Amino acid sequence: NGDVTNTRAQSKVGDSSIKFDGTGDYLSCAGSSDFSFTGEFTFEFWTRPTALVGGDYPINLYDAGNKIGVATEGTDLRVQINGSAQISGVKTLSTDTWYHVAVTRDGSDVVTLWVDGVSEGTATVTGTLGSTGGTLYIGCADTGNLFNGYLDEIRISDSARYTTTFTPSTTAFTADSNTKLLIHSDWTGGLGADSSGNTNDFTPTNLVATDQVL
Repeated sequence: NGDVTNTRAQSKVGDSSIKFDGTGDYLSCAGSSDFSFTGEFTFEFWTRPTALVGGDYPINLYDAGNKIGVATEGTDLRVQINGSAQISGVKTLSTDTWYHVAVTRDGSDVVTLWVDGVSEGTATVTGTLGSTGGTLYIGCADTGNLFNGYLDEIRISDSARYTTTFTPSTTAFTADSNTKLLIHSDWTGGLGADSSGNTNDFTPTNLVATDQVL
């Protein structure tokens, strides 16, 4: 777009964050066995929405029949699994405010939406979620439903990292054996470079180096 901006004033972890303007900016990564979950998982990120429009997706693993995503529903946050909202209308967001958002599934197949370390709703979802054939999108759902705001410190794990109320970390994550994807918002390695060691690197669309500030 040429009009994407990023400033230190909007960073949450470190000195920068990734800015999506809602008109065509997103990151995408090809499907991987790292994103196929038969049991526990955690999706988490920091988000600061600039505008809240129903159906916008900060993050979405898209594959027919096995997709999972985090989206807005008006000003509310929801967890969308396999085409339906499993956890919906439980947390009202405000614009220009940072939130830590996490979605976990534990060993009992309970999916929990956490906002700022507090459980906002649960659902029981069994079976495989995600697959090797899907695409992982950050900032949209299958190139549509574009997110307008900032994202920072995005991590996907194959474990349930949170099972009770917690205080979200405001320091950069480091990869461990359960980390399947780790996207810092800095330019080291290129925008969308995976720091988990699994080389699940993203392809930026309408995002370039000048859309970040170190």
